[in-house]
Amino acid sequence: MKNRNPFEVLLDENCNDNVIFTNDKGEKIEFEQYALINLNNEQYAILRPINLGLDDDILIAYNIFVEGNNYELIEVEDDDLLDEIYEEYNKLSKNKK
Repeated sequence: MKNRNPFEVLLDENCNDNVIFTNDKGEKIEFEQYALINLNNEQYAILRPINLGLDDDILIAYNIFVEGNNYELIEVEDDDLLDEIYEEYNKLSKNKK
């Protein structure tokens, strides 16, 4: 199987594989995918870090920033925006049941 760019895996709606990103310090962090959220013309990923030693119920929302062929995950820190993202996530989760 071809090694895919982690953003290709993340943005593939038919793929739920874990994704591995390298942070600014060169550390590889593995994430379990929970959801892709489109909100206010922006795309967000809800991910659970696997190898950071955090509790299993910790989910982190990231803005998927795209500029040309460059992608970047930016952690969402604005509380109001986080509320909107998780509200949308909860709606999606209820619709899947």
